[in-house]
Amino acid sequence: MTSTRSGLYCWAILIAAFQPVLPISAVNEAHNAAFWKTIKEHNFAVPSHESAGALALEIADLAGSTDPSLRDGCGYEILAAWIYRDNLLTGKQLEALRAKLVPAMISHIGASENDTVFARSFSALYMSILAAQDLRKPFLSAAAFKETLDIALQCYAEEKDLRGYVPVKGWAHATAHIADLLKFLARNPHLSGEDQKRIVSGVLQRCRTAHLVFTWGEDARMAAALLSIIDRKDFDASPFETWFQVLITENEELWKSPAIDAEAYASVPGQANVLAHLEAKSAPQKGNVALASFRGALQATLSKVD
Repeated sequence: MTSTRSGLYCWAILIAAFQPVLPISAVNEAHNAAFWKTIKEHNFAVPSHESAGALALEIADLAGSTDPSLRDGCGYEILAAWIYRDNLLTGKQLEALRAKLVPAMISHIGASENDTVFARSFSALYMSILAAQDLRKPFLSAAAFKETLDIALQCYAEEKDLRGYVPVKGWAHATAHIADLLKFLARNPHLSGEDQKRIVSGVLQRCRTAHLVFTWGEDARMAAALLSIIDRKDFDASPFETWFQVLITENEELWKSPAIDAEAYASVPGQANVLAHLEAKSAPQKGNVALASFRGALQATLSKVD
């Protein structure tokens, strides 16, 4: 090797040594909007020479798009087709996707009235597809299930952006999308009796701390999550009984003063609307004495806060 070539070789090594290591997303250029829309137009067929598992990880980033045609129309629909309709992702690939979605659900949580809500909300919605698939083809470990449930409940405790539909940018709907995820998690065999209580408490606190009455269908979605609990064979009615008494007391306190507290007022119909949807969705089951007793208590509660 000549001295010139040797010098160039050493210089190349020095350059490489100080070259910043880029994350994978920066090295591999993401596919553009036309790519995803073409997949949708072709009945969600996976493009040749592409991996559904690898593309699914890239789709997770669409959750944060402010373009509803990408975030909802492509991101959600493609994942639903590949995961739930076509069973294209292995358990290992699903877990890799879950691991990417879970932290995104709480990214910038506490922010309000800005675009960060889309990534949080739609990561939860995308995660609901995985939770639904796990009920058919289990892949969630006990630890993964617990982490996902913990994060979902953290979202209800800490999410401040409660917007439903945002003009031009489409659905934000964080409250509804977390409910969609809880609906499937609440059907999971990993769910414990204590977890049932945590979900009921999480929904109750979401209603009480929202300081508004939901108007974009969130109450029906939360009721669907609660329905998954009362449909379980190990259903425990005690957390609902506590809730019923709390609601009756709050309603009575509301009317003791001639000056109505607006936030306290919103809490009562907010809770009652969720429970009314639950009552409508929960059909009587012949011979199920426990459910009949629960529905009786639910109806009595609603009659007292009507």
